[in-house]
Amino acid sequence: MVESYRATIEWAGPASLGTVLLAAASRPGCSANLIETGEDVKLVIVVQKDSIQDLRDCVDDLMVALSDIEENYQ
Repeated sequence: MVESYRATIEWAGPASLGTVLLAAASRPGCSANLIETGEDVKLVIVVQKDSIQDLRDCVDDLMVALSDIEENYQ
């Protein structure tokens, strides 16, 4: 049996920022969806990898990228 590890990241906020974050989350091993919730949107990112270290590395890289975008978003 092959082991699989999964992490889910959720974010909510303005649609304009959500679409930028969605594009950044489009990478191998990641599944991302944007859900409208009235005026705002909810971004749900699921990361799935075969090893816990690969999962950690991917989530760390993703969080750095999303954080940089959010800090510099105007």
